[in-house]
Order: sequence, then structure tokens, then C-alpha cells
Amino acid sequence: MNFKKAIWSILIISLFFSSCKSNRLDVDIKKTDNVKINFINADQLLNSTDIIKTKKNLDKLKQELGSLFEYELSQNIRQNLNDSVYQAVFNFYNTAYISDLEKEKSKLYPDLEDRKDKIISAFNYLAYHFGDSIIPERIIYLNKLFSQVSCSQTEIAVGLENYISPKSEVIQSIPNSQLYQWQRDRMDIQYLERDILLNWIQVQLFNEMDGKFAEHLIQAGKILYILNAAFPKASERYVLRYKKEQMEWANQNEAIVWNYLIKQEVLFKNDLRMRTNFLNEGPKTVGLADDAPDRIGQFLGYRIVKGFMDKNKALSLSELLKVRYNTILQTYEIK
Repeated sequence: MNFKKAIWSILIISLFFSSCKSNRLDVDIKKTDNVKINFINADQLLNSTDIIKTKKNLDKLKQELGSLFEYELSQNIRQNLNDSVYQAVFNFYNTAYISDLEKEKSKLYPDLEDRKDKIISAFNYLAYHFGDSIIPERIIYLNKLFSQVSCSQTEIAVGLENYISPKSEVIQSIPNSQLYQWQRDRMDIQYLERDILLNWIQVQLFNEMDGKFAEHLIQAGKILYILNAAFPKASERYVLRYKKEQMEWANQNEAIVWNYLIKQEVLFKNDLRMRTNFLNEGPKTVGLADDAPDRIGQFLGYRIVKGFMDKNKALSLSELLKVRYNTILQTYEIK
């Protein structure tokens, strides 16, 4: 009898710890652990004081890379990439301001190999859920003059200047009217892989829409939940790109935010102003307290979608994409 009790005790304890450790997104990626992505540091190849070298490398990149590279570079030099464009590219990288940016940016290069491994790991997780067709062919590091990560159907362009230390002399020299404080606060290399995956997921798995506020709320939540699947061991704070105090505010005021949206009667309205205020990056969420973090609508959407998926454990991520927003919204319970 004592032996049977001991066996039952062990089983109960094992089940308890198993349930505590379970994370449905932390899947076994051994079968998809073969992702191949070509990483190209175009800045490093084009940033030269030798115009012959610039021309040679530019010709090579034009042959190897797709339209995204040509588009982004043409935006920088304000002209199309014709046969004589190498002079404009050379002039661009050798202006004092860009040269200083590139010099500061080069300090990030030693860290890129480790970042590369993390990016590939994240895409392995994504491939587990959506297949190999979700994998980009290449990731290009190219000066984008502080614009966001951009994606084509096969490539991703990343401006590393967005991840230079905001305390660096070159960033400090930029007037606040040209680079706002909240933008400087986001300059952190630890979020490089997160930002790459977020933008890729948005482009590859979701269509742009002009719908009700609640539709946008749930779509934002789906995007972040899938992003979480790409980084299953990461904290929610990392996925949401929140600082500790921002996450604490969001957790403590979730019910207040929800009640505010109910009171404003905006959930089922097509309201561009509310979408901008609650979903876009900025210094804060307009309409809430001064210490409210930005993108609080994304946080709320993520919580709603996560709660829905916790209740529907058999549902795959590809199936989640097809679930209507109102079906997910009906399951929301404020904890």
C-alpha cells in the first residue's frame, strides 16, 4: 500500500512540474533546423575611400541582390542605379555625417555573428509552424537613414544605424527635432532580431487592411503571438519591446485601458485616429495617462490572442490566421 502511494505521489509531482514548465510555443525544431539565409553587409562593402573599390562592390551587389537593395540605395542617393551611379554612392558614404554614422555602426559588427545565430534560430521556429516558404533568401544590412526595417517577398533590408548607442557622439549631434527622444530610447541592439522577425511576419502573413479598431487590435495581437513563437524562450517584455516599467504599467492598467475603449465606443468603429494613437510607435499612447507606454493597443491585442490560444491548445498558428477577430474577442477575460 505504501509502495502504491509513493508511485502515485511521484506521478502527481511529475505532472505538476510538467504542467508548470509547459510552453506550447517551445517546440522541437530539429526537423527544421536547417534554415539557410544569406547575410550581406552592404554598408561594409560600399563604405570606402577608394572609388574603384566602391564601383567594383556596387556592380557585384547589383548583380547578386534583388530590387529591394536597388530601391533602398536609390532612396539614399536620390537617383536610380544606372551605370554611372557609383560616383553618387561613393559621395554618399564619404559625406562627413554618413561617414561618422558608418564609423560608429562598425562597432556593432563584432556582435552580428551572434545575432545571426539568433535570427536563424527564430526562423527555424517560424519554419516549424509555416514551412520553409516563410524563410527569406537574404538579409541586407544597408544604411536606411533611420527608417524602419523593410521587406520584399524574398529579402529584408535593415539599417543598423537604428541600433547605434544613443549616447554616441554622432547620435548626440543630431538635433532632437530630427531624431526624437523616444526614437533614441529605442536604439538598442538587443532588439535587432526581434525587429527583423516582426516586420517579416507582418509582410509575409498579413495583408494591410482598413477595418474596425477591434480588427486591427486582434491582428496586432496575432502578429505578436507569432513573433513570440519565433522566440519561445523570450520574455513577453522582449516580444512587446517594453522596458520593465512599461510592462508593469501595461499589466497593472489592462482593465483600465479596456474599460476606456468600451466607454469611448471605438472597438467597432473605423477610427484612424484611435489606431494611430493606440497601435503606432511614439512617446506614449495618446489619450491615456502621461506614463502610459506607446502601443498599448498592441499589448492588449496580444493578451487577447494569447488568452484565446491558451483556451484552444489544439489550434495551430496557421489556423489562428484564419480565425475571425470577433471570435477571438468574445473569449477575452481580464485577469
